[in-house]
Amino acid sequence: MSSEATSSASQQSPSSPPSPSSLHLPENRRARDRSPSPLRGYLIPSPLPTRRTRTFSATVRASEGPVYKGVCKCFCRSKGHGFITPADGGPDIFVHISE
Repeated sequence: MSSEATSSASQQSPSSPPSPSSLHLPENRRARDRSPSPLRGYLIPSPLPTRRTRTFSATVRASEGPVYKGVCKCFCRSKGHGFITPADGGPDIFVHISE
């Protein structure tokens, strides 16, 4: 193999990509400012009230809901949910328990 072939092959496949500073961009092109990311110091609010943010009114609304009596059909302790078979013979009721 001649030295011409090896020099042209090494020019075609550089060992590392060029750095951004070595690229020559036109004068009128400048770096764009980045928009703030929601993951950089900004918190996206959760649509569900947590225990810390739960208000008295949310507690009152929950206690004013219907009361069902029945037998626990199944319950997953790790996930905090299960089903109750109502005493009146209706369809099973999904329940979820959180802190």
